[in-house]
Amino acid sequence: MDYVNSEVRSGWRGEDLTGPQELWRIPTPPEVAAELLTAARATIAAGHPLELTAPRPVGLVRTEEFAAELRERLAGGLGFVVATGFPVAGVDPREYEMAYWLLGLLLGRPVSQSGKGDLIGRVEDRGADISSPVQRGYESSADLPFHVDRTDVVGLLCVRPAGSGGLSRVASSKAVHDLLAAERPDLLAELYQPLPNDRRGEEQPGEQPWSGIPVFSRTEGGFAARYVRRFIVGSQRHASAPRLTGSQTAAMDALDEILQRPGFALDMELREGDLQLINNFHILHARTAFTGGGGRERLLLRLWLAFSGSPELPEHFASLYGATAGGSYRGGVWPPGAAPEFIGRPVPAFG
Repeated sequence: MDYVNSEVRSGWRGEDLTGPQELWRIPTPPEVAAELLTAARATIAAGHPLELTAPRPVGLVRTEEFAAELRERLAGGLGFVVATGFPVAGVDPREYEMAYWLLGLLLGRPVSQSGKGDLIGRVEDRGADISSPVQRGYESSADLPFHVDRTDVVGLLCVRPAGSGGLSRVASSKAVHDLLAAERPDLLAELYQPLPNDRRGEEQPGEQPWSGIPVFSRTEGGFAARYVRRFIVGSQRHASAPRLTGSQTAAMDALDEILQRPGFALDMELREGDLQLINNFHILHARTAFTGGGGRERLLLRLWLAFSGSPELPEHFASLYGATAGGSYRGGVWPPGAAPEFIGRPVPAFG
């Protein structure tokens, strides 16, 4: 199904999507919600935990159809989608968390999100200081600049919105790339070269504390972007990391300026039961600062997924993602010594 025309798909801007929201916001069919909750209750009753080797659910006919549409939108559409009406309101937290997990298993394969081995992360304010090189932004209430996460697909399920702020912002990395190519091709060339990225103490034993990765890459598998400016700048705390040049800093300044232009990004409020899914190599995402909600603090549940529709990556990514083949199990942040042996395995092979 062709969800958007090729002109929009090739590099959309937020102002392209301010019309009918059905281009990117779709309802979760009630029969899918019911099917997932029934399966979640059965899985909980059977005592099956959330684990990396969990089997792919079978028999969820309507959910399989819905998951196929979501996968197609991620791989060949705008690169993101928001499914509304996920069963959260009035549902036991254990049940909606398991329902979310089961849908994730139909979309891809979960990877660890932190050194604690989180498979479903709680995106909430825990007072983290994002200026610290060893604290994570998802545990703070601060404004988060545009960035990508260390995975193929990011899922964010809104359980409780913020009392104020907390807008989600998404932007097409291809559109940023193409505008830089038109306006400053000299600076764009800098972003095709590896830039040092701080690994923030999350490297495995024996690995160096930074990785050299370009912001933009092209391979036979297509186009990919990787940009976390905080991590690039943070790499300079390591004496072994290459020093950033004036041209590299100017290139990042130009990229950031484009992202802040009016109409370039799409801003959205995630409401209770909204599930946002992002193709991490095609979409940059950000968040505005937020404050609490009168005793019901903002809470999103996050899934990181390896995805069969992911692009091939250049070898520069191997040290950070573990594998570079398109559609392979890769990425994640793992506890020390706990990266699984099946990294690099094709995602469809998990069954």
